[in-house]
Amino acid sequence: MEELESISNSDNERIDIKNLINKLLSYWYYFILSIAVCIFISIWMNRYTRPVYEVSATILIEDEKNQPDQVIEIADIMAGDANLENQKQILKSFPLAENTIMELNLSVSYFKHGLIRTVNQYKSSPFTVVFDSSHLQLAGIEFFVTPISSDSFNLEFECEEHNTYDIMLNKKNNKLQSTIKYEKNHSFGDSITNDFISFKIIKNPGFNESHIEAQLSFILHSLSNLKSKYVKDLKVETAAKDATVLKLSMKGYTYKKIVDYLNTLGELYIEQGLNNKNISATNTLYRIRDQLPKTQSTLDSIRNKLEEFKEKNPNYEVYDKDYGVFFQKQKTEGSVSQYQIHLSYYKELLLYLQNSNNTENIVSPTSVGVSNPELNGLISQFIKLKAEKKRLELSTTENHPKYQSLLSEISYSKQSIIENLKNLISSTNSAKRELQGKVNTLQKEIQKLPKNGKEYVELNREMLETEEFYAYLKNLEREMDFAKAGTKPDHNMINYAGQDPRQELPISPKNLTFYLILGFIVGCCIPVLFISLKDYFNEKIRSKSDLTRITKIPIIGVIGNSDRPNNLPVLDAPKSVISEAFRSLRTNIQYLSSEKTNKVVTLTSSIGSEGKTFCSNNLAIIMAAAGYKTILIGADLRKPKTHENFNINNSSGLSTYLINKSSLSEVLHKTNSKNLSIIPSGPIPPNPAELLNSERMNKLIDELKKTYEYIILDTPPSGLVTDSVITMKFSDINLYVVRHNYTKKDMINLINDLYTSKQIKNLNIIINDYVVSSSSYGYGYGYAYGSGYGYYE
Repeated sequence: MEELESISNSDNERIDIKNLINKLLSYWYYFILSIAVCIFISIWMNRYTRPVYEVSATILIEDEKNQPDQVIEIADIMAGDANLENQKQILKSFPLAENTIMELNLSVSYFKHGLIRTVNQYKSSPFTVVFDSSHLQLAGIEFFVTPISSDSFNLEFECEEHNTYDIMLNKKNNKLQSTIKYEKNHSFGDSITNDFISFKIIKNPGFNESHIEAQLSFILHSLSNLKSKYVKDLKVETAAKDATVLKLSMKGYTYKKIVDYLNTLGELYIEQGLNNKNISATNTLYRIRDQLPKTQSTLDSIRNKLEEFKEKNPNYEVYDKDYGVFFQKQKTEGSVSQYQIHLSYYKELLLYLQNSNNTENIVSPTSVGVSNPELNGLISQFIKLKAEKKRLELSTTENHPKYQSLLSEISYSKQSIIENLKNLISSTNSAKRELQGKVNTLQKEIQKLPKNGKEYVELNREMLETEEFYAYLKNLEREMDFAKAGTKPDHNMINYAGQDPRQELPISPKNLTFYLILGFIVGCCIPVLFISLKDYFNEKIRSKSDLTRITKIPIIGVIGNSDRPNNLPVLDAPKSVISEAFRSLRTNIQYLSSEKTNKVVTLTSSIGSEGKTFCSNNLAIIMAAAGYKTILIGADLRKPKTHENFNINNSSGLSTYLINKSSLSEVLHKTNSKNLSIIPSGPIPPNPAELLNSERMNKLIDELKKTYEYIILDTPPSGLVTDSVITMKFSDINLYVVRHNYTKKDMINLINDLYTSKQIKNLNIIINDYVVSSSSYGYGYGYAYGSGYGYYE
């Protein structure tokens, strides 16, 4: 017994692991079936799941932070706003998405339907649908087209209370709803028209015999829904930290369509930026070219007058040589004229800012020859804020706090420019007046000159001033033309979508190898999960370890399964494995109460059909076979069976003896084994518990001890009645039979209570019906016990 109980924790752990492995291996056919099914499903998924692609492109954004600080030059007029967050919002704007969709004509999707998978026929559809944009249409409805021949097809669709769609206005028409089930044959190129649709289906050059009888379809998309989808699907992020490169990426089922969308979106974005960059230059050129003819006309008029003067006064050069005051006056007037140009620009800009809400066409000071760093900086900031406002309008509402804050900044910047212009006008007027006074002084000196000299000086001065101004305008026009012609976009596509061959591989489903591995892993996990859950919810004792976890009662023996029809395998097959198990049990019992020469052994169990009678009968036989004087008492007075196994008459027995109806000699039966005697149960009494607890029962045991070395009592189940508990109290050895994969774990609670309270001495457990099978840790049960203790339940 000490051997049986002295099991270390490490041994238990090793045994548990071994049992776990054996248990899993016993379900090998579950694993094979599960793995086969999972691999099949994996192959099926890999074959028929629509592939999902992820495609990306990258755009380089000009980094303004790396540009040197300077006043606005001609090129600065065309500079864009390179703020990365602004550019992200532009790329995800609805107008840009709409332009891209219209450029690629993505408003109609074409499909080919297979038995399992549907394939998008982007740029490979055998037909094209031409819609009448002036007619209402059904958007979002799938139209099924089945070619009947090379010239005709069947059109089928249906909808219920579906709003019609106005292509030109890009909005639903809630006044006209369609409820229709349509199926007709048409010829390619025919106009198909009713109240809800109007279109033609035209064959493409790629149409061939393979498309006949194929199930095809198309869907007209609402432009507002379509651009919302593309804006949502487009992902724009910074390619790397501290980089001004944006990565555009998108996932979808149609690789070529995603590639075309990203590339077209990027090109339209760059083109849009270039167009915006040229707006200021175009406005400036318009003003310059508007002024040039006027200046040319004035210059021609002055030149004609000067020629007439020269004809009338051939010696006019003398005035140039003799009167230097003319040149002083011309020089001073040139400065006055420059101030006048500045003043005109300041006043015109001030009037424009004060009286116009549209401030998109501001001409920079540098472009008209005005060099004022403070004003340049203010206007530069104002232009950037206006550009920021324009970008923000694409992604936010007017009530958004950020938008309102930006309006406040624009208003403040505009007011700062106005105040600066007022100061500049005041200071310029003051400087101009001072120079004009000097001109007036020189003019008085000229007035003293002869009439012809004064006239020459005036004409010559006007011509020189006009020539200078005209030359300035022509030079400015030429520079603006060169700048505009040489304008390059601020942003460039670094990598176009589709250039990386790795993107041609779908991100889902994975390759077949991945699915095979996944199928194998899942195929292994499912049986493990199933077995674990089955064990977790199992209430029966299925292994020795189950017992050791719920009770501290020693396990004295393990009896295997018997496939023999007779319930006395020890008698019929003394050399069988079952017989050896009972011999081992006999040896262990000998160590219990070894100080006593006459031992009373009680066998009980939780409920019926656990093998209590089987164990007691065979234990009695094996004890007698060892030479021990043994008597077997059928103490189960409720449902006796012992007499059946030994073919003994049960008309008299323990019950008749205990009521003093029979003597001991009348109820005691000899067997073929010279050392084994039996007292059957006798007729079923109405009060079995009282009889077993009677004084006559105690006297019987005392009497039998004088003759027999082992008195074995087969009692009723202790979990249902108290009979066995009565006999266990006067027994020297008590054996509790647990049937493997039959006895429930909570049934051990009663015997545990008896053991822990020490009401019963020498209590031990016998595990009955151990057998190797796939259903329970390698153990099962083969022999039967009749109809069981049904009436106890």
